[in-house]
Amino acid sequence: MTSAELSEHIAYTRWFSALPDSWRQTGLLAAVALAPHTEKGKRPKPDDFVPVDKPPQHESQDIAALMELRKAFGLGDLEVPDG
Repeated sequence: MTSAELSEHIAYTRWFSALPDSWRQTGLLAAVALAPHTEKGKRPKPDDFVPVDKPPQHESQDIAALMELRKAFGLGDLEVPDG
């Protein structure tokens, strides 16, 4: 296996591989346990309790998120250098 193949395998496993079924079972149990204590329409889903990493973002998405945060805190627009 070459270094490139290993890197591709690690990246795929990190972002796209399925979690063990025990996570889904625990998520289902947690959702069922909380359902009677929540309002209709706001009941938790089993996936709410399963940890999932966000895939990596592009630099432009990071900048857009930072600009939204600055606007939310009233700090105005951020000047983005071209490049």
